[in-house]
Amino acid sequence: MCALAPWIVLPRLERAAAAQAPIEQVKAAYLLKFPDFVEWPPNAFSSPDSPFVVGISGADDVYVELRALAAGQRVAGRMIEVLRLQNPEPDFVTQLIFVGNDRSMQLPVWIDAYARRPVLIVADTVGGLESGAMLNFVEVDARLRFEASPAAAERSGLRLSSRLLGVAERVLKAPS
Repeated sequence: MCALAPWIVLPRLERAAAAQAPIEQVKAAYLLKFPDFVEWPPNAFSSPDSPFVVGISGADDVYVELRALAAGQRVAGRMIEVLRLQNPEPDFVTQLIFVGNDRSMQLPVWIDAYARRPVLIVADTVGGLESGAMLNFVEVDARLRFEASPAAAERSGLRLSSRLLGVAERVLKAPS
């Protein structure tokens, strides 16, 4: 039964979004669950007991919500550390970077700084996938959804689960 739990969560998040939970809270919940649907290479973590580190650039309200939701929780079997990042710090081991809409103009800088590193980059801007993000929040019919780019993830050594891709609003296909 526990093995099925992660697969049940994304549809529940969508229902929570439909129930008009604060958008920041829904984004934070998604950020907390996305890692469960990503295959992480061994080099994504500096040691077997290192925490799962989430860096947030901008999006102060999402940062506050994520810190509250992450307290005492585990992601990929690891304790969660949520940090505020003003600028890319590629020498610091991070597994997920969220670039808020208020920092959308800086998204290409974040993408370049973490290129080919096992870091899941999630954006919150129009054209986020086309800019190189792996996941991007979008609103559809007043509901928070997300879109995905498996090719961008694979370039960084990550693999997005077919279950995640199956509930994405849009999946950006790799250029042929």
